[in-house]
Amino acid sequence: MIFDSLILAAVRDELGKTLVGGKIERVSQPDPLEIVLRVYHAGLKHDLLLSCDSSEARVHLTRTRRENPPVPPAFCSLLRKYLEGAFLADVSMPLGFGERVLHLDFRVGEGSTPYTLIAEIMGKHSNLILVDGEGLILGAAKTIGRGINRVRQILAGASYAPPPKQRGRRDPFAPYEPAELEANTETFSPEEGREWLLAHWSGVSPLLASEIVLRVAGTTLSPTTLHSAMTHLLSVVRVGDWSPRVWTDAEGQVLGAYPVPLRSVPEQLQSPCESVSAALDLASSSIVRRDTFVRAKDFLLTALTRTRKLRQREVSEIEAGMRNADRAEEYRQSGDLLLSNQKSIRRGDPSVEVPDYYAPLQPGGEPARRSILLDPALGIHENAERFYKRSRKAQSSALTLKERHRRVVEEAAQLLQAERDAAAALTPEAVAAIRTRMAQMLALGQPGGGASSGENLKSSQPEFDGHKIKRYHSVDGWEILVGENATSNDYLTTKIAASSDIWLHVRAATSAHGVIRAQNRPASVSPAALQQAAEAVAARSEVKHSSLIPVDYTLKKYVRKPRKSAAGAVTYQNEKTLFVAGIHGES
Repeated sequence: MIFDSLILAAVRDELGKTLVGGKIERVSQPDPLEIVLRVYHAGLKHDLLLSCDSSEARVHLTRTRRENPPVPPAFCSLLRKYLEGAFLADVSMPLGFGERVLHLDFRVGEGSTPYTLIAEIMGKHSNLILVDGEGLILGAAKTIGRGINRVRQILAGASYAPPPKQRGRRDPFAPYEPAELEANTETFSPEEGREWLLAHWSGVSPLLASEIVLRVAGTTLSPTTLHSAMTHLLSVVRVGDWSPRVWTDAEGQVLGAYPVPLRSVPEQLQSPCESVSAALDLASSSIVRRDTFVRAKDFLLTALTRTRKLRQREVSEIEAGMRNADRAEEYRQSGDLLLSNQKSIRRGDPSVEVPDYYAPLQPGGEPARRSILLDPALGIHENAERFYKRSRKAQSSALTLKERHRRVVEEAAQLLQAERDAAAALTPEAVAAIRTRMAQMLALGQPGGGASSGENLKSSQPEFDGHKIKRYHSVDGWEILVGENATSNDYLTTKIAASSDIWLHVRAATSAHGVIRAQNRPASVSPAALQQAAEAVAARSEVKHSSLIPVDYTLKKYVRKPRKSAAGAVTYQNEKTLFVAGIHGES
């Protein structure tokens, strides 16, 4: 999502009007790279989101509910220690418009030590850093040691140094002599104009550069006209007359947010919002939901394609076996011919040529000859029995191979159709339905039919000592187990799961425990299997109707059950988080 200097300036204005003077009531860290500050101001409570995620770094007020981990991360605990109960004294951009660095200054009381939470919104270099009044770093969301950056370390106890300024670019708000521009008589195409803006002015994003070019209407693009259009557009920063918008595609999918109307987007695809935070909150939530859906769809398509190719390879192998099965009569005849000619065959011969009484006679009435390969280590009767065994095996496998060939061909055809259905799917529910249908079909081994899920569960109960544990299979063959109540969760986690299995649970909410049987190969578990397991766990949670549900996963060896704890209660660490879409209605 776009979050450039103009957006940050608009957010700074909004936070200054809405939050300055407010008291920090709560600090939470729902994600390793996200902080949420609950601020009480003028009788209202506001949630301020600060994210340093490399692809979604941003700062804005939010109304989106986020679940928190059962144990607060270290950075969250640090912020609670210093900021809870403190007052927000100021919100500023001390490095100027061109640098996406926001300072939030806090004070506990008169004469107390001030603290500053610094949000550096700089793509993959984004970070959240807490410093004290003397500029010493107390902690950060991302610790940067010398091994990562030899010039600028972000370590507790070190002095904070701001990020280096962009070289060769000027602050759009710094004094500038018109003569410097007028001396440059270049004229530009629209693309060259955008490149000139990006190369010469700090804080100008690709979107902002396009907007400036479009505002030079009916005039030659030159340094003078571009600078004039930029100055006019950025005057909103001084005046504070923001008109935030979200924009969508033709299907109504929200694509982004911006603090001013856009000329690069058709007017009918833009909608006004009450505040820049409301626009950013709506856009980010929509983009995350869409990205979650696209990722799940891509995972499913990859798994379906891989499984279909395996089935097609299996069809080729079965057909080779069927060709071998058709030789049952040939093998029997070879055994008969060896026994009928045993007096002329010497032990140890690698092959023999004997009269073939099963073939038509040669011209002149002579019998045809058949060459037969022998095992020199075996006698004549043993070689004959070897051919008889081949004949019996080929005969017995013929019917089995034909049935197996029919089933695998049908599976390959259904997988191909499922690929087409998945490619055309427009909702998370459609993707989940396709995945469930195909996983059940492949697990049962008969396309489009077989036992019901209730019968599968019933047959699996003895294996789990009567505990209610649901068994699934991913499209690409990974076994997934999900507990259906607290005691089943306990049994699954403590008795069934191996240390190398992948364990799943909804973050900061009551949910089923899930286990992917990794067979000592956790790194090989596919994203499609992870997605399916996460959705199965989320569907059996108290937050199953949320729009997005965070599901933590880790190796089972990092899961611990505290002594004397209730059934199903565990702690875990080294987790990663996967977001899945919630469900509509009961599962």
